[in-house]
Amino acid sequence: MRFFDTHTHCEFSPDGRMTMEEAVSAATRLGLGGIAFTDHFDIDAPGDNDHFSFDPAEHQQKIDSLREKSSIGIFKGIELGLQPTALESAKKAVALFEFDTIIASVHFIDGIDPYHGDYYGGRGEIAAYSRYLETIYECISNYTNFDILGHFDYIVRYSPYRDKCLSMKRYGDYLEPVLKQLAYNGQALEINTNTYRTRNGMTPVLDEAVYKRFRELGGEFVTLGSDAHETYRIAEGLSELPPMLYRCGFRYLTHFEKRTARCEKIELT
Repeated sequence: MRFFDTHTHCEFSPDGRMTMEEAVSAATRLGLGGIAFTDHFDIDAPGDNDHFSFDPAEHQQKIDSLREKSSIGIFKGIELGLQPTALESAKKAVALFEFDTIIASVHFIDGIDPYHGDYYGGRGEIAAYSRYLETIYECISNYTNFDILGHFDYIVRYSPYRDKCLSMKRYGDYLEPVLKQLAYNGQALEINTNTYRTRNGMTPVLDEAVYKRFRELGGEFVTLGSDAHETYRIAEGLSELPPMLYRCGFRYLTHFEKRTARCEKIELT
């Protein structure tokens, strides 16, 4: 079974700490089937985040050059940051280029980036998490030109709460509409292994029931992304996930080429 890292960031992201060349070399050494460069493109980002964008033409030209001498797949991607107030601008930006894969992600809630911690002040965990999921649903209901919903669980990464899990049991009322929307549109739900790293002594928990419910609702596609910003994290944790997805009813892993789902059969050893 070949693995594809469908979510990575290189020098075209301001927080990227590897070049495309370094990433491709690392992915090749790891025996991956391919790697997607999905650098940050956040429109109207608040505060000091307004530099989170890149020139897709330059980005794609470099990918074309690397493809000529690579033995693995290298895919033209973008991580499109969605906000309810910037959806029309997102539509216009994406329409100018052709991508292999578009990840839609929500990084800002009501103009605040939870990465910096201010978002959580004065909020209980249920209010903080549910507002994030409400924002995701609002965005993907009104903007559908994407292939993958990225890190639906981003909100738990940096939270100060002891409960660091977006579980179906507790947040099903907010997750259900999101999952239905993705299943109906034939879009993929990502497992982003960056969310489940230990930070400040706490490790978020992935609720298997979310993916089981997604499958029950007709969801077909799950992608695996490391969200790597440096070479040592490429494909981190991806090989541990197929057994869980198999239990949830999935028989294939997915990546996208020219906006078309490509599936690799899950093989359990």
